[in-house]
Amino acid sequence: MGLASVSRESCENLLTKGGVDGEGTGRAITIVIGGARESLNAQPHTMRLILKRRKGFIKLAIRTGADLVPVLAFGENDLYEQVRSDQHPLIHKVQMLVKHTMGFTIPLFHARGIFNYDVGLMPYRRPLNIVVGRPIRVVQEQDRDKVNDEYINELHTRYKQELVRLWEQWKDVFAQGRSSEIEIIA
Repeated sequence: MGLASVSRESCENLLTKGGVDGEGTGRAITIVIGGARESLNAQPHTMRLILKRRKGFIKLAIRTGADLVPVLAFGENDLYEQVRSDQHPLIHKVQMLVKHTMGFTIPLFHARGIFNYDVGLMPYRRPLNIVVGRPIRVVQEQDRDKVNDEYINELHTRYKQELVRLWEQWKDVFAQGRSSEIEIIA
């Protein structure tokens, strides 16, 4: 199915080997940037992205010369109902302990069952719409010492701006029942 580790070494290997020229040309990867922290913020009718300090994917793109393509999934947080850990301090404490110990955590969620619609682990039948943004060209620099923070920050800012532009363009079509606007946090 094409699944691989999201480690730096694995991603670099996928983007620099194989493809039409044997050096990664034409290959692409998809990274879900938010991870465990973002999954705990996934509430229906919201779009909260953990992205402010996530810059490893930008550095990876610079090292490999891969362009950045922002993508938003409207309705992804509506597929499941989640127990809000901010309203249950003990649950939140246990989730943070698991995250600190194991590096990930699993939110407490529910959706529908096979024979009932009230309780189960299958996602609710709700629309999921994926929108793809404009590619952001990246100038390759394999030497990590030559990559300056200013260029990393510029690409990161452009990436966030494109996500916000996608939100603004499509929110009235795909997020009509939203309870808040897009938030880029942490």
